[in-house]
Parts: sequence; structure tokens; C-alpha cells
Amino acid sequence: MSYTTSGISYLGAHVFDGGRIERYSTTHTDKVIQLYVSGELYGWAEPDQGAVEFHIPDTSEVDITFPLAVDRDNSDTDYWSDAFPEAAAHGNKIKIQMPQLMKYGVNDKWKVYRGDAGDASATLLIREQDLYPGGRHASGFGLGAFGYGGFGWDGSNAKGFGYYFGYGEFGFDCDMLEHITDALPPGDYPVKIITEDEHGNESTAATDTVTLDTYARPASGLTVEDYTKATDALELSWTESPDIT
Repeated sequence: MSYTTSGISYLGAHVFDGGRIERYSTTHTDKVIQLYVSGELYGWAEPDQGAVEFHIPDTSEVDITFPLAVDRDNSDTDYWSDAFPEAAAHGNKIKIQMPQLMKYGVNDKWKVYRGDAGDASATLLIREQDLYPGGRHASGFGLGAFGYGGFGWDGSNAKGFGYYFGYGEFGFDCDMLEHITDALPPGDYPVKIITEDEHGNESTAATDTVTLDTYARPASGLTVEDYTKATDALELSWTESPDIT
């Protein structure tokens, strides 16, 4: 097969003025990674150390993105209909954020779970990462402005204006941990967030249910049935969207 959806993982996204930057890891270093944005082939990128990055102007978090690994010789071939036949039924994503507050330890973990649509609880682990990747943003005694951080911390690495205003400790803004799911079908999804310290002790879970009510799937099978030249009348037929009654 000249393309595959496996072996590609979403690493995260950053918003810039008028668009987004999305990053993916890939095990297919012999292929290029295409990116489809809301059903259109946006472009492709060569993996660099097992990762690719796409700068996507004029887009937002509501746009659906799908990565695809393809052979280099087919980098400009549009595989949308063949590779993602069910994509039209997937319209929305769940975005989960958590502030990086200084009360957490350097070795604490952030874990995100979700369930399938209709499940009573979130049991599927979809994200696990360090709260402070590489130890950054957590300065202890002697490493920053002593006495100006959260309890037990100094303040040199606390965020100032331009980050998430109002979410940090007193006098500081903060950065956010963020996870955005793949595009999902409509339904009610349970989600759960916990933190875990280096000894395996878990915090009280923060839970919620997110309802995805996507936009309608488009009509399909548009066909010209008849054309009357004398009256310039065109007769069309199509299969109606299953989401519109």
C-alpha cells in the first residue's frame, strides 16, 4: 500500500496570529507526511528526526486535520476519499487544558483519560506527560528570585504578561498543558484528568462529560439527471445528508 494512517502520533499545536502550527511524530522515516485540513490536501512534509511540523494559516481548532504517511513519489496525490472514508462523520475534537502551576513537583505526571461515546466513565489513557518537561518552569531555592514564586519555589521561570492571564499564582500568569483529541463522532464523552507524583500517588480526579454535536455531513452522489436546452433547465439528484431530516 502506498499510504498508511498508522505510526503517526499527534504531538501538539500552537496558535499564532491567524493560524496554527501542528506537530506529529512518525515511525515512517522513509515516507512523507501529508496533512489534510477539513477534507482538503494542505501539503506534505519530510520527517526530521522522526517528526514533522505544519504551519497552517487561516485555520483554527475547529478545523479537522488528518495526517497520512505516503510514498515520496506520491506526495502530491490526493488520497482523502480512499484513506478517510468515514471522516465526514467525524466533526469535532475535545480540547483539554490544565495550568502549569508551581505547586506541582518536578517529577509529577499529567494524565488524561477519555471514554467512548456513551460510556459511564473515562478509562482510556490518551495522554501522559511530565508536568514540567525537562524540569523547566520549576525553579527551587537558589535558582530564581527567592521568595517571589509559589510556596517552596522561586520566581524566575514563572510566566508574565502574554501567557494565560489570570490562571497563574498571585502576580504571575502561567503556561498551559494542552491535549486535543482526534476528530470524533457525535456523542457524550466522559473525560478525566489526574496528576501522579513520582511515588505513584494520584490526585483526586477532575471529571466531566463533553458533548460533541457536529455539523451535518454533506449530501453525496450529486448527479446531472437531465438538461433541457430550450428552457435552460437542469435536473439534479443527490443523496441527502443522514443528519438532516
